[in-house]
Amino acid sequence: MKNECIHKDLIFYLDNELSAETRTAVEKHLEECADCRSFLVFLQEGMQIIEKEKNPEVTPFFYTRLSARLDEKQVYQTQSQWARLAQPAFFSLVLLGGIYGGLKLGSNASLPEVNQQATSSVQMLNDFETEPIESFLLDEL
Repeated sequence: MKNECIHKDLIFYLDNELSAETRTAVEKHLEECADCRSFLVFLQEGMQIIEKEKNPEVTPFFYTRLSARLDEKQVYQTQSQWARLAQPAFFSLVLLGGIYGGLKLGSNASLPEVNQQATSSVQMLNDFETEPIESFLLDEL
């Protein structure tokens, strides 16, 4: 048997799922091939690790602590019924207050006094652009 063919059969060999003919052929090949024997040992170690991790050891008080936590959670939920109702109402009021404040600020921005001040500051900045830099530097000397 080739090594590739036997590698496919080794997992079934470990689980005793091979036919009698194939099982004897695999055993015969394992007697002759050291690489396949080492691969079989590797697979056995891996299967042992998997079996160990499949059934973890549970501490004796795990279920007691878990049920105590679940009971605490149920008591907390019954006490916070008012909080669950008040929280959305509070955030709705905050949202409405924010919208109202935004509308008030937006309406103040459209007043002519504010627009006139904004345009005068922009106009002052534009005056600097139209003035040649050389005359600005010469005036300071």
